[in-house]
Amino acid sequence: MTTKIKGAAVSPDEPDANPPMPATLDAVRVFRDTLYTSRVLILPQCSGTLRVTKGQVSVASNDNAAIGYLEGRVDFIAVEG
Repeated sequence: MTTKIKGAAVSPDEPDANPPMPATLDAVRVFRDTLYTSRVLILPQCSGTLRVTKGQVSVASNDNAAIGYLEGRVDFIAVEG
């Protein structure tokens, strides 16, 4: 089954190329990477990954596993506002 959205056919089985962004800026926490400008972090607690881009990584404010992981490392600093 496909759905037509603004002239493009999208299959519900295919991953969304543009995942929805959080509704507000308060829904995201940003951390600055003090060692690298680009890398992928593997989270052992939840088998997930975080991507550092341009020296920063953004995580949902309700992602306690990712926030705890980043706050527990000395190479990440929380960015305020």
